[in-house]
Amino acid sequence: MNKVFYKVTLLLSVFGLLSACQPASETKVVPDNHQAKTALDWSGVYQGTLPCASCPGIKTLITIDKAGQFLKQAHYINTQGEYIERGQIQWQDDGTVIHLMGDDVDAVNYYKVVENALLHLNADKQVIGGDMAEFYRLEKITITLQNTNWQLTDVVNVAFKSEVLSRVTMNFDNQGRLNGRAPCNQFFADYQTSADSLLLERVGSTKMACSYMHEEQQFFNALGQVAGYEIHLNELILKDADKQPLLRFMAKVDKNLTKSKD
Repeated sequence: MNKVFYKVTLLLSVFGLLSACQPASETKVVPDNHQAKTALDWSGVYQGTLPCASCPGIKTLITIDKAGQFLKQAHYINTQGEYIERGQIQWQDDGTVIHLMGDDVDAVNYYKVVENALLHLNADKQVIGGDMAEFYRLEKITITLQNTNWQLTDVVNVAFKSEVLSRVTMNFDNQGRLNGRAPCNQFFADYQTSADSLLLERVGSTKMACSYMHEEQQFFNALGQVAGYEIHLNELILKDADKQPLLRFMAKVDKNLTKSKD
């Protein structure tokens, strides 16, 4: 009986020793895939008013497409014009921060991508906190036909110089009225929309002469053929009855954005 007990005890001891010699089972670490690059719909249009040391604020509009190309538009309040920068975004290693790689290599162009917003970061790629935090946030928006200031960028199949394109802007209000500026004259019309159709009626303009009368007539000829439209991110495309592009516009920075904190 004692021998049997001894053998059982010896076997248990051996099994225990073998178990102790086995390498500890590895605990699998599941990678955190909840990165903005893979988990969020980061392409889109973002707007806000960033703080400015020498002005009341910088009204900013950033458009990023699915290929990672960006367009940054900035208007310094109480100044003329609009600063435009184009380039490619570069994701940082953590998958939550993007660098806007444009022409201005010295600009602090780092943004943290969060749900439906971009957070402008400091030079150390850190989120700016405290009382100023909310003023470094650009909200994701959807550009609509109405109440957007549209800047002409292209008359299809017609070569317009940049100084002519920059003179043409327009705005559709909520009451079915279109108002705009052509190369030489102010113009206006009534409009109706249904789905992707756009009907312009009673189009008129002032009658001032300037050196761009030929280009203005080409613009009005195209405008008179408009039967539909499409908006993609920050671009408005006016189309003819066959759904072929006639005119292309870019959304300008909203001059009615709330000013940032001084």
